[in-house]
Amino acid sequence: MLKRDSNAMLQLAGSRIGENMLIRALVYTTLLFASTGFAFAGPVQDKAAQAEAALSEDKGAEAVALMREAIFEVWKQAPLSIPTATFVTAPADGYGIFTPRPDNSFPVGETLLVYLEPIGFDWKAVDGFYTSLLTVDFDLTSPDGKVLAGQKGFGKFDFKSHVPNSEYMANLTLNVSGAPAGDYVLVLTVNDENGGGSAKVQLPFSIQ
Repeated sequence: MLKRDSNAMLQLAGSRIGENMLIRALVYTTLLFASTGFAFAGPVQDKAAQAEAALSEDKGAEAVALMREAIFEVWKQAPLSIPTATFVTAPADGYGIFTPRPDNSFPVGETLLVYLEPIGFDWKAVDGFYTSLLTVDFDLTSPDGKVLAGQKGFGKFDFKSHVPNSEYMANLTLNVSGAPAGDYVLVLTVNDENGGGSAKVQLPFSIQ
């Protein structure tokens, strides 16, 4: 009934705001984290202070590097989650470079294109690289939760990078040409094969 065609892309998005403004905004954010008493407040606050000092000496590249280290400290403590998951009009070209579908109504036979931005998964340090491994399960259910179809390990996203990237996206393509007209819910479960966590998102849609 449903065929698999999944792909993923990892890309750093270029900033269009001033470097100083970016660093100061990140410093402010990390200080807010610190004030709430999170377990990672110490190292995050330390990195933020170092970045502020570097910035005051016009060492922008050093300040950015320090803030990336601070973000990674937050990332390591954050649970796996999917803050962005949406149907799109075409596969995304990169992180944040997508066009949301105007509605969740599909003609019979049209392919479902989904854009995801998972965060909080584990990056493992292996032989000088950082590696991540995510798998995606799906269930197609009725609005009342009855499972109509599904597949474990539908998508697999395996990346290796010199740095633990925090701007991470995935494209999923699902062929539901065998499904009749009606209301459905696409349930996606992202599994962190390195860290053992999982996160779930539900996308209601209709076929007309």
